[in-house]
Amino acid sequence: ERRGASWGAQEMSTELLAALFKRRNEVEAAAQCWESAPETSSADASHFKGVSFSGTAPSAQEWLQQLEETPEEDILAEALAEDVAERRKAMPSHLPVVTTEDQERLRDLVATLAKMKQDFDAERESFAGVQEELSRREAELADREKAVEAERQEQRRRDEERANYPQPKWLENIEGTINIGVVGNSGVGKSLLINKLRRVRQGTAGWAPVGVNETTREPMMYPFPGQPQVRLWDLPGAGTTAVPSETYVQDMGLRYFDRVLICTAGRFTTMEVSLRAELEKHNVPFCMVRTKVDIDCWNNFEDNKRDEKTTLAEIREDLRQNHNVIDAYLVSSRDVDSYDMPRLVHELFPGMKRQMDPLAPSFCPTVPAWNDAWAMPVAFSPVLAGLQGRWSDAFRTIYLVHQSQAHVTLSNANRTVVPLTEGPGRVFWINRWYVTEESISKARRDGTLKWDPVLPVDQALFWTWAG
Repeated sequence: ERRGASWGAQEMSTELLAALFKRRNEVEAAAQCWESAPETSSADASHFKGVSFSGTAPSAQEWLQQLEETPEEDILAEALAEDVAERRKAMPSHLPVVTTEDQERLRDLVATLAKMKQDFDAERESFAGVQEELSRREAELADREKAVEAERQEQRRRDEERANYPQPKWLENIEGTINIGVVGNSGVGKSLLINKLRRVRQGTAGWAPVGVNETTREPMMYPFPGQPQVRLWDLPGAGTTAVPSETYVQDMGLRYFDRVLICTAGRFTTMEVSLRAELEKHNVPFCMVRTKVDIDCWNNFEDNKRDEKTTLAEIREDLRQNHNVIDAYLVSSRDVDSYDMPRLVHELFPGMKRQMDPLAPSFCPTVPAWNDAWAMPVAFSPVLAGLQGRWSDAFRTIYLVHQSQAHVTLSNANRTVVPLTEGPGRVFWINRWYVTEESISKARRDGTLKWDPVLPVDQALFWTWAG
């Protein structure tokens, strides 16, 4: 029991450190700092002695793109393929469009009415003395005429709505595709959410630009890697001069989307609540998404000593009482496996639910997908896992760590790739410096990673987290 309690405390401590580390990055992104008493360091280019640099080496982005992807079991990709196949050439069911089936139904109704009139005229002559039967048939005929007129009015209404809500020119042919719109004001994390839903690595092709300022000026489309028919759209926030709130649904063509995500990092604004009402009115499926809940959990713990479970409950209650949002999705794009992110993915892509069915194709040995090659995800040690990402030093050298390699770019643009080596509880840099799990934990707190020298003749190296 003591061991279990210790493990639980350690796990909670790791999560807290991760949250603190993320928070510090956000603070440092908007601040400047100077080191009042810098430690002596040998972190200049001299410590690369023996490492070959070249101006012709690939850039960090090219290097990432050249890396061979390890095939993994991809449940989401299989689910998306099922959704696209099921969609075929159909349009969203809630879209106000007169289909071929609607037109055929109207023709059938008109033909039936004409036949009934013809029969009625013929039978009126043969049943001239049967007034009661004629009255019944006449009433039936009147009902049929009303049905035909009602169908005509319904189709006329749909045509008028389609004319009032034209398909935007930037929204390409939507037949046979799945389109998901992501809306929200500046700074709520729409772009990062789109990147995480599509599982795109930073610096690779297709990465949606992320920033604290408004980076979405016009609708931008981001397809799923390997599934271009599934498209996420980053839409600019409403209520600006460029996108007035009164015509937002019409301008953005939201009625042509399969689903819309309404995102906020705090409370939903009046505009977002109005947008929800408009989507409900037109039967457009939507999800109310509350982003950056990991930061709220950390802040509430620091300020009020409230644990994560309590904080999440308070957020849900606030959304329910003040905005009547009953089923909000609380997510963190920095931790895609926690909170409501998995539930949101299942809601966006129904194929994910079918994948969990034991009769799904991926579980049937007779289908071709059964023999597809895949591998278990690579598991890193805690030290190597903590090094993943982008770092820099005081000499403007950039270190991009991916798995067990580091792409190095010097300030003069010379580049190379340096392998990282592992030992018991340590990761070594050029076999002369090393970091431990304790070093990684400290870097999560203050953003500075110290590489201790193996030999006393060398001085420590210092890296700074660069995101």
